[in-house]
Amino acid sequence: MALPKTVASLLLCLTLVACGGGGGGGGDAAPAPAPAPTTVPPLGAQCLTGSVARLALPVAVAAGRNQELAVLACPGSRLATVQWRQTDGAALAVSSARSQAISAAPAAAGRYAFSVEFTDAKGASYSGQAELTATAPDATALAVRGEPSVWAGGQTSLRAWVDGLAVTDYPLARVRWSRVDGPDVALGDTSQWRVIFKAPAVFEDTVLRLRADATLADGRSLSQEFSLLVQAAPAAAASPLFDAGNPSSRVYPYLANGPRAAELRDCIYTPALSNATLCTLGRLPVLGTETRGDLPTVEQVMARVLVSNDWMGQRFEAFLREQDVNGDFRRLLNATTAIVIGGRVRPAFYWSATGAIYLDADYLWQTPAERDTVSEAPDPRSDYGSELAYTMLWRYVQANKSAGGRSPVLDRASRDSAALIPALGRLMYHELTHANDFLPPRTHLLLNGSLRVYEASPPNTASEQLRAQLPFYSQEMVGLGRVQFFGAASTAVEQGYQPADITRFFSADRVTDDYSYSWPTGQSVPREDAAMLAEEALMQLRHGVLRDVAVTPQFLSGLSADLVVAWGQRGRVGDAAIKPRVALVLSQTMPWLPAGFTDALAVPLPLRAGLTWGQNLDQSALGMGVVRPLSATERALEADLDIQRRGARKSAAELAR
Repeated sequence: MALPKTVASLLLCLTLVACGGGGGGGGDAAPAPAPAPTTVPPLGAQCLTGSVARLALPVAVAAGRNQELAVLACPGSRLATVQWRQTDGAALAVSSARSQAISAAPAAAGRYAFSVEFTDAKGASYSGQAELTATAPDATALAVRGEPSVWAGGQTSLRAWVDGLAVTDYPLARVRWSRVDGPDVALGDTSQWRVIFKAPAVFEDTVLRLRADATLADGRSLSQEFSLLVQAAPAAAASPLFDAGNPSSRVYPYLANGPRAAELRDCIYTPALSNATLCTLGRLPVLGTETRGDLPTVEQVMARVLVSNDWMGQRFEAFLREQDVNGDFRRLLNATTAIVIGGRVRPAFYWSATGAIYLDADYLWQTPAERDTVSEAPDPRSDYGSELAYTMLWRYVQANKSAGGRSPVLDRASRDSAALIPALGRLMYHELTHANDFLPPRTHLLLNGSLRVYEASPPNTASEQLRAQLPFYSQEMVGLGRVQFFGAASTAVEQGYQPADITRFFSADRVTDDYSYSWPTGQSVPREDAAMLAEEALMQLRHGVLRDVAVTPQFLSGLSADLVVAWGQRGRVGDAAIKPRVALVLSQTMPWLPAGFTDALAVPLPLRAGLTWGQNLDQSALGMGVVRPLSATERALEADLDIQRRGARKSAAELAR
């Protein structure tokens, strides 16, 4: 359906005045005259002489459809901070209110007003107002949703939706994406409801207009545009730590005026970061130095948070207040300098260069609108080991139900903070064990402020003790780990290993997952071994969530739920040979846990060889002699877990961090 010719009126009247300072004389000298205010041209659609910024305005808007507004820096200028606020009209869910572009979809006709405040790179402040008037909604509205701004060269995604269209009707409809205006862009597959692409290279803020055209099964045609602000990326260092293989994306301190805001901007996630500009622990100490080793308050943690959208900080804060009842996450965060949460942070990781943990916002969303602002671009890490004859699967289970899978995007489902535990919880236990392995709690009050994080790591860490005192054994699995996680070429012998061989190597060893064998050549000790032990143990002991692991034939296509299990266990971390290793790791990384903490780990439950991965989910039913197939909902969750399992495997580039 074409847009009506007269759909909306937009009134923007923004007069911008730079805020300057005055000076005064002393003694008998006459006071210097106050400088005249620097007046810049009114904010409009064009950059005029003296303009700091310009507007990209919506051409038309109907209720129920998305519309974007953006403030673009003029050539030679850069905007440092932006804040949009709605000042009139029915409340709108405005995405990215602290970025240069916002997107909203008014639910009803009416007038909507906004104020916008921003600063330039020199700290001068500007402000203005904007009004948006929406007409009555269309009978059937096509909306496009996504994060409305992206740095040049960043990977992003957009998704089209048809209000009121049943999920079962989407496969019967057709969609096509195209570029309407702006720089050339390679959109890849343009026939899906989601389009994933790399933002074009630009050297000044530019608007890229894309359109989705849909034809429904009943013949109706719908069309809607999305105006994406492509921002010129900040200047990069000569040899940036966040390079093209793992670029940084726009984030800002969640507390704009927090006590660590300046250090967070400079030290953690910027293209300007290089080996030469890495911050020392004197400039940005770990949280444990500030807390003196005590349990951090939520407020102390949030002063270390960077986000790409305010809701991410809000959800993280709520998660800590509602789900961190034992204080484990906050205590573990003592070993970090910062927490980054971004819609384009993928994969999630801890990095000993900066001392920060980097979280994918996909682990935190709770509403469909929040999920809309998280890029759907896939994890770029390589899928190594496809020539091997086996697969190892894992999942978390609670009450014989899979835990941690996300509902399909088209369901538009919400979730509460408790539902974040199986994915976000296990991720934080894992990555924060790394942080406390590099900088154990015993060091936090002794750190040399002239050193960087990676330089301050002491000898005899948990991973080093584990390797020296209670090592794993299988060199065959170490070799296979280098194939799967680092892209090493597999040998003919390795390609010939069958599931029975892997079962023999793995089941007799004392690790919980094949990822424990992720040990790059040249690294003195494996680091993932300790993190996997702590992750599984804490998920079971703190949350009652058990972990399944299984060996199956190679997963080539279809759904992993249908793979036949050659061998598997539920709760392997409770194996008698593994528990002492868990106790060692926890004593070094989480010394606040009580003595005998690991004694409560359950004895592992064997999975049924010969049954499928899906049939092994409900062990209670199997105990009664009933093989229960997965429901459609459970199969959808398993499909999502397939994606998560692929994303949980780190490439060599990531593991070198």
